[in-house]
Amino acid sequence: MFLKMGKIKKEILNKPKFRLVLLVFFAITSFLKASEKWDFRDESIYFVITDRFVDGDKNNNDIYGDEYQRGNLRYYQGGDFKGLIENLDHIKDMGFTAIWITPPVMQPPGRYINSSKTYDAAGYHGYWGWDFSKIDPHLQSPGYTYKDLIDKAHKNGIKIIQDIVLNHAHGGDVDVSVKWYNDRGKVFGLGKMFDYFNDKENWFTREGPVLFDLLDFNDKNPYTRRWLIDIYKEYQNMGVDGFRLDTVVWVSTDFWKEFLTEMHNNKKDFFIFGEVWTNSDFDLISSYTKLNDCDDMMNCDMSVLDMPLSSMGTWGPLEEVFKGGDYRKVNDIIKNDYKYKDPTYLVVYLDNHDKPRFNGANGQGSLATKNQYIDALNFYFTVRGIPCISYGTEVQMPGGEDPDNRRYLGADGIKKSKNNPVYKHIRKLNAIRKKSVVLRKGVMSVVYSDKDLYVFSKEYKNKKIYVFLNKSDKKNTAILKELPGLNYTELWTGSKISHKGGEFKIALPPHSVRILSDGN
Repeated sequence: MFLKMGKIKKEILNKPKFRLVLLVFFAITSFLKASEKWDFRDESIYFVITDRFVDGDKNNNDIYGDEYQRGNLRYYQGGDFKGLIENLDHIKDMGFTAIWITPPVMQPPGRYINSSKTYDAAGYHGYWGWDFSKIDPHLQSPGYTYKDLIDKAHKNGIKIIQDIVLNHAHGGDVDVSVKWYNDRGKVFGLGKMFDYFNDKENWFTREGPVLFDLLDFNDKNPYTRRWLIDIYKEYQNMGVDGFRLDTVVWVSTDFWKEFLTEMHNNKKDFFIFGEVWTNSDFDLISSYTKLNDCDDMMNCDMSVLDMPLSSMGTWGPLEEVFKGGDYRKVNDIIKNDYKYKDPTYLVVYLDNHDKPRFNGANGQGSLATKNQYIDALNFYFTVRGIPCISYGTEVQMPGGEDPDNRRYLGADGIKKSKNNPVYKHIRKLNAIRKKSVVLRKGVMSVVYSDKDLYVFSKEYKNKKIYVFLNKSDKKNTAILKELPGLNYTELWTGSKISHKGGEFKIALPPHSVRILSDGN
């Protein structure tokens, strides 16, 4: 029905039958619009180490006098919420709709030096919790609090994912010269204080494997559990849209089940995904997506970072694929998809902050060309799952082992990115993904693969797309033996293709992606 309401005569509108037709029409239209329920697969994620993004307020850089050393990547470099808020347009312009930030909780009040004086650093990264219910003062400024970041991100259509740590607090092996030496072992939150070296409440554990000298919470203690649960409910209530769970395998599955239930009961449609450190144990990593007996990933269980599908330098299995290797290696990973509760919720990514970047440096990892970036991004934005890109990818940021993989981006880096072909390619990939619900949520099936060519389909609610990837330096041609006769749209170029049925051929330029859609 195509009616210009302003031209319909009043007497017609007043007829009961016509009014009934209009009511039915608008009811059906509303139903169709609402029938595609939002979930986090509709998002794409930009990962930020807040301290390494942009220094918006220099007054909060060196609060304690010894934790800020510009150029020394083991120390604070000045990035804060002001810098993030003032550059939300950079993230939005690339098409990202969610930002995953490193833990914003308060870190130890000054530099850390271990007792043997073989290691020194500061808690710029957020993983050394000191007070779990306070925000690190290096990140906030008047008018630029954590709540301000959440609210302003939401106004820009961007969701906030908070990285959280339930396994441990800061390090306890502290040299006597450290300013907070007398308070070493103390952990705070919700107005309470617990002391590792005077642990009357049995808040910590010394049993089993412990990460370095980090103060390990006793997740068998129901009071410790409740304390952590109550802390993170407060962040949910503040407006956070999702959690990324650190060190998942170090926390008991029994506690994760309780934590997930509490978080999902506290906030509807809340996305949670975890870090399970393995690039080959599919039984282990997939088990964490099936902790609770339910089907709704947004309201019951957790997903995980798809580490086996990553291209992290020296460790990610797909790094070699995009640096001259064979696409068929992907099949060895995808064939395990049936083990996950729902692989379309996996968070897929190129690299992260724990291993050398895709573009290595200092003899660690290996360098990456522009075309290798293009090929990898074509894959990660079209394969099943939710794409996540680390800050700095838009300028092909190099980086070796930690902390070299955590370089500062800054306003200059953002400015330079605008002329970078990778930045422009990310923008287009996000725009294409936004156009197609099948691309975002479809179940994936591999159609064909060889060294440089990868073809797969995705299906969602009886709609189907075909993705063709060519990572060769040469033009390639993909052939489907059988393609239903329909009118298709090729999403990358926007061209219309009418196919009568049977064999189908498509030309693929070097380092390209083509996406054939029979709907949206």
